[in-house]
Amino acid sequence: MSSAYKIGPLRATALVSSNMIGSGVLLAPALLAPYGTMSLVGWVVTAGGALALALVFARLSIWIPKSGGPYTFAKHVFGDFIGFQMAWGYWISAWCGSASLLVGALQYMSVFCPSLIENSMFSIGFGCAMIWLFTFFNVRGLKESMFVEGIVVVVKILPLVLLGLAGIFFVDFSRVFNIADIENHGLGSLGKMSGVLLWAFLGLESATIPAEDVENPRSTIPLATVAGVLITAAVYICGAIVINGVVPAEDLVASKAPYVDAARKIFGEWGAVFMIITGIVGIIGSLNGWILIQGCVPLAAAREGIFPKYFLKTNRHGAPKGIVVGSLLMTAVFLLTHQSSLGKCVNLLIDISVLAMLLPYFYSVVAFGYLYINKKNTLSKRERFVLPIVGYVALAYAFAAIVGSGDSLISLAFLMFLLSVPFYCLLNSSNIPRSDPS
Repeated sequence: MSSAYKIGPLRATALVSSNMIGSGVLLAPALLAPYGTMSLVGWVVTAGGALALALVFARLSIWIPKSGGPYTFAKHVFGDFIGFQMAWGYWISAWCGSASLLVGALQYMSVFCPSLIENSMFSIGFGCAMIWLFTFFNVRGLKESMFVEGIVVVVKILPLVLLGLAGIFFVDFSRVFNIADIENHGLGSLGKMSGVLLWAFLGLESATIPAEDVENPRSTIPLATVAGVLITAAVYICGAIVINGVVPAEDLVASKAPYVDAARKIFGEWGAVFMIITGIVGIIGSLNGWILIQGCVPLAAAREGIFPKYFLKTNRHGAPKGIVVGSLLMTAVFLLTHQSSLGKCVNLLIDISVLAMLLPYFYSVVAFGYLYINKKNTLSKRERFVLPIVGYVALAYAFAAIVGSGDSLISLAFLMFLLSVPFYCLLNSSNIPRSDPS
């Protein structure tokens, strides 16, 4: 995407934070409730790993100042084939995983009006309308998309910050910091929680995707990436402390909307209603940023000649026409969740989208290590000391997250990436080197 409008530091930070804070954080406390205090350890560990990845992406954005994010970083070091696979996985993850945002929003709405959500026609109509509403904002151009993003991030984050600040006075800290929970579950439980925790942090690389449309990218992207992760981590950890310390464990396990239940105990019924409304707006609003991303990634890949030329096309507002393709695919995935026979398959595909995003993260960290070795002589003494530590932490985090996903999920993700091979050959047959048969 290329336009006269440029994304400044505040809007770039908003894009990062907004893309991370979605259905994952709002629903995660209930999914992590069985682990008690160990869930808080998981949030801290995951936040540390996410910060290491953010620092890696911040440095890569300086070394490789081009749009595309993880795809571009992988292609720069490993070549076209690996670059195509990373773009393939990231693109699928963006539009497939985004469908879960609508499911999360509907779950929040069911707390407010369960009879309405039981009407499948309403659910389908509402979900499709939201996809195409935010698609409309994005095809109108980057300026309009970023304006909407600014509104969404305020509506999304402000209530969570308010809950964290006010709720701290209602917390039962003996329940939050229970050593027995840590002893009972052990470090092995981190692997079981990894999928939920990682889903909440996906999107930390968002500012690197539209790099060529960012104002002063060499300074703005690193600042926005690190600041976005720090803001998000603070919101997550404070929220986890308040919810675990206010809502009884047995209620939390069965909760459909943990933040709503915590707000009800702290502020009363009006607080619960306010949290429901802002939660729905926040979850749905995350579509705006992800729809932008799903248009930018194939555009960057098409510019390099490894995605179909169609994705090079832009409309009169400078928006990639690939945005519409991604929204069509997102709509198809969402509709399939309403088919009882296919619902489980689609939910599994959404789970795979987490791993599909982790592989580009892993390759980006390896690319970071390769570039560090080649640029070592040009770095300051402080950088030569700090950057390897950051790289090792990010590498360990990405690798552990992939392994912790489980054998079945890894196998299915492998098949998804294997499927990319014939598409690569089909799209790039003229560029694949051939040996002389003679």
